[in-house]
Amino acid sequence: MESPERRLTVTAIVPSLRVDVLGARAFTVSRAYFAKGVAAGRVSVTGSTTKAADKATTAAVGDTVVADGLGSFTLVSVDGTTRKGNLKVTLAVSR
Repeated sequence: MESPERRLTVTAIVPSLRVDVLGARAFTVSRAYFAKGVAAGRVSVTGSTTKAADKATTAAVGDTVVADGLGSFTLVSVDGTTRKGNLKVTLAVSR
């Protein structure tokens, strides 16, 4: 029997909207670990089109990022910036 999908909302402070940064925050893994999955082609971004993510891929509001073996997340909103210039984002994570 398959386990039910777990959905949660994560609020994070990130330096950029790069997929590796967002994925590390969404799945609570290191950025290097998530970047290895990106480099291996196990991460894709679905927005207006579906494409495999590469090192410099950025996500836009509404894009869904699928990581094989970890789950997926959607960039729900960019809620503003901090005094240091980082971004406050809201992610909807499914595992």
